[in-house]
Amino acid sequence: MAKDQSTSVKQEPAKIVIAGGGIVGLIFAMAVKRHCGITCEIYEKATKFYDEVGAALGMYPNGLRVIRDIDPDLLRKIQEAGAPYVYRRWERHDGTEIAAAKEDELTEGDWELSSIGIRRWKLQKVLFQAAVGMGIPFHFCKATKDVVVRDDGLVDVLFEDGSQRTTQLLFGCDGSHSKVREVVAGDATSLEYTGVTCLMGIAENCPVQQEGISFPSSHTTGCHSVYFPTGPNEQCFQVHWPIPVEQANSGNWGNLTDTMSKQECQALAKRLEQDGWHPRFIEPLHHVTHAVRVGFALMKPRLKKWAYGKNKRVVLVGDAAHPPVPYIGQGAQMGIEDAGTMAWLLKKLCVDYKGKFTLNKFDKAVEIYEKIRIPRTGHILDCSKELGKMQELREDLSAREDLELMIQGELMMNGTLPVMFQGASHHYRMSADKELRKFELEEERNAISAYMPGVFELSDAECKRDAKKEEEEMRLAFEAMMYGGAPCQ
Repeated sequence: MAKDQSTSVKQEPAKIVIAGGGIVGLIFAMAVKRHCGITCEIYEKATKFYDEVGAALGMYPNGLRVIRDIDPDLLRKIQEAGAPYVYRRWERHDGTEIAAAKEDELTEGDWELSSIGIRRWKLQKVLFQAAVGMGIPFHFCKATKDVVVRDDGLVDVLFEDGSQRTTQLLFGCDGSHSKVREVVAGDATSLEYTGVTCLMGIAENCPVQQEGISFPSSHTTGCHSVYFPTGPNEQCFQVHWPIPVEQANSGNWGNLTDTMSKQECQALAKRLEQDGWHPRFIEPLHHVTHAVRVGFALMKPRLKKWAYGKNKRVVLVGDAAHPPVPYIGQGAQMGIEDAGTMAWLLKKLCVDYKGKFTLNKFDKAVEIYEKIRIPRTGHILDCSKELGKMQELREDLSAREDLELMIQGELMMNGTLPVMFQGASHHYRMSADKELRKFELEEERNAISAYMPGVFELSDAECKRDAKKEEEEMRLAFEAMMYGGAPCQ
């Protein structure tokens, strides 16, 4: 897709190095450039980016908001490279509709941020071109080998090719199998297979077109699936199977060859047809152009901190900090939120009034980043797991009717499943600004206390007296409101 944009390695330490040039790394670099005026350096292990590889993903309002804040034109290009979701539909495998919701419910009136489906390589390509256009250096063939935090606070990043780069800050955006995490977190955590394997593929020129995202589930086949549009005459399908750990073969995970894709999808189509699946769910399997087989893994235990080294100069972002499961469609969005939040905190705490980059308050930026993002991503991961369990229960005939009634009731009351708002309605800047305001108030309080020691210290008796006085004032105000005149004495 493009050639290496690297230049000769500078002797002066970089301000920010990003390990990993995927979706999150690119968005983080552009957000830092836009909000802080700082040029990050990106180091990516791949030799190049290829077209027509990988499957697809959904993009939702919370992630699209980060992109719009970088550049509204970038948002437009991404939307043009994908396809909008008109509806969100839950169905049985025979085509019986259970419930349907308008996808724009998730925008809460901000129509520019409507959900889309998009091929992963297309999103990567648009982001890469935008980053290069912003003058962000991008180095291919740079797999991270080791990370050394020096006594002076600088960080040396060593690469597999023998080269290295020294930087003030290192952000690990290198995915679920993060080398940066492996080095700095050690054996504090590990990835464990969840028991679910997914075959996902791209179908082109299929007679059956998708205008939204559909969730058919089957009690006959024992699987559930997802279908969503990714472009004109193109859609993505995902079929999730419960496969025990002892039967799972991680050696078979990854991109399938064209021949393997067609063979596996034809075999699956035959099985679904025998189990009574509706033709519009089978037809895409006959038009597959590319397929991927993946086994979903979770980090156990979850990381309790995302920043490491002296003065916390090595920070994890995206899947490197919190590998996702896909049932709520928020995996990529969580990484994008991480990127937007960290860039915004750098702007607010690490760029002075003259526009100079300073690390005096970087530890506070990281503290707030972890305070916001660790609970947030943990909550969304829990929501995703619960939604996945619900999908699996729909495969159980005895539980199906109760779940279908629940889904119908939720849509009637809320417009869509409430769990979807947990992800899509989040505003990363508002969340960060709320914590920043607390920090500012704390600084103001400390400054006043330094000049006027004891000004905020009240005795127990004074606290009780103030509380009683406040209670009396509220009573009098209430009586004045109720009786329209002077309060009763």
